[in-house]
Amino acid sequence: MPRVLMGLKKILADKQTWVGLGLIFGLSLVGGLVSHPGLVRRFLAGEFRQAFILKEDFPQVVFISLPEAEAAWSERQAVFIDSRSLEAYHRGHIPGAISVPLEDVKSGREDLLAVIPEAVEIIIYCEGGDCQASLNLARWLESRGFKNLRVFSGGWAEWTQAGLPVEANAAK
Repeated sequence: MPRVLMGLKKILADKQTWVGLGLIFGLSLVGGLVSHPGLVRRFLAGEFRQAFILKEDFPQVVFISLPEAEAAWSERQAVFIDSRSLEAYHRGHIPGAISVPLEDVKSGREDLLAVIPEAVEIIIYCEGGDCQASLNLARWLESRGFKNLRVFSGGWAEWTQAGLPVEANAAK
């Protein structure tokens, strides 16, 4: 057995090594809890639950990548829904996308459902990155019976960074 492995085996078999590692871990954990009590309270209250996306929670929602979104757009296989604010939509959006701002929906604008045509697929996007508006709009649409929902999680940021076509409207 090589010397390195023998030395490692000896270290791992040493009780003091494990006590020391346990002490370091324990002190790190306590230090983190003590220095961030606000975050701990928020976590325990379940505030960060929606940051963890479980597929079982959204059986009608499928997450898609940029190549899938681009293919659906170029082959006109889906309706694209922009969940960003109307101002952001007017500054630029995926060509042909329909504006259904999440904030308007949250404030009771159920009439926005009428602008969504029946389609084989509905692809919803927002800014991308940490933006949750597309997922939240997909949840809302799912709760109202919409099917075949797709969330393009890369969103507007990934679309524009890839140099794909964009469209802008003058604000009305």
